[in-house]
Amino acid sequence: MPEHDPEQELGPKFTSALQNQAGAEAGLQKTGLAQEARRRVRRRRQGWSMAAGAVLVAAAIGGVWSLVGGESPVATGSSNTSGDSKAAAPNRSFEGVMPSPAPDNMCPLEHPILKAAGPDALQASAGLDLATKVTGLRACRYGFAEGGTGLLGQEVFNAAVAQQVVDAIKVLPERNPDLPVFKCAPPTAKPSEAIVLRFDTAAGVREIWVEYDGCESAGFYTGTHTYGLYSAPLKLFMTGSVRPSGGTYLNALKDW
Repeated sequence: MPEHDPEQELGPKFTSALQNQAGAEAGLQKTGLAQEARRRVRRRRQGWSMAAGAVLVAAAIGGVWSLVGGESPVATGSSNTSGDSKAAAPNRSFEGVMPSPAPDNMCPLEHPILKAAGPDALQASAGLDLATKVTGLRACRYGFAEGGTGLLGQEVFNAAVAQQVVDAIKVLPERNPDLPVFKCAPPTAKPSEAIVLRFDTAAGVREIWVEYDGCESAGFYTGTHTYGLYSAPLKLFMTGSVRPSGGTYLNALKDW
C-alpha cells in the first residue's frame, strides 16, 4: 500500500483555489470594465442631452427675437480660408445711390425769355390757358442785366398754391390804372429782370411771364392775353429766391 503524502492532497486544492481566485479576479476585472463602459455611456448621454437642450433654448430665443422683429442675439459670420470667423460687414448699399431725377418743370438755365424782345413774345402754344387745371408751379426769376444774366432763383409750390395764383390772375383787368405811365429812353425801357411761372398741367408745362421792372410795360402775359400787375398774385409766389429787391412798377405798387 503506497504511503500517504499530504502534499499530494494539498496540491490539487491549492491549484483549484488559485484557479478560483484567478477567475474571480477576472470576473471582477470584467465587471469593472463593464461598469466603466456604462459610466462613460451615461456621461455621453448626459452631454448629448445638455447640448440638445442648449440648441432648443437658442432656437427658442431666436424665434422670440424673430417674432418681435429684433436681430438674432447670436452673431453670424463668414469663415475664411484659415477657419477664423469674422463679423458680417454692415450694409452700405445706400452709398453711391444717385438722387431722384429732377422733375420736368425745373427752371431752365437757358430760357427763351432771356432773348425775347418782350413779354408779349410768349407763344400761345407755350402759354397757359387760365381755364386749365394746374397741379403744381415752379416760379423762375431771370436777370437781364450785364453780369447778372441768367437764372437768379426758383421756388416750388404745390397744386393748391398754383391754382390760387391762376385764380388771382384771371380776375384781373388788362391794365392796372393805378400804375404810372412812364416815358423813358430805350436803354432804360428794358427790365433788369422778370419772372416765369411754369405750371404743371395734364398737357405738360405751360407758362405765364411776369413783367414788373423797366418802364415799358407791366403785367401777367399768358401768350394770348395780358392781365394788369396787381399785388394779390405777386404775394403768392414772390418768396425766397424769387422775391426781387425791387422794380419800377413794384415800387409803385408798394404793397407787394
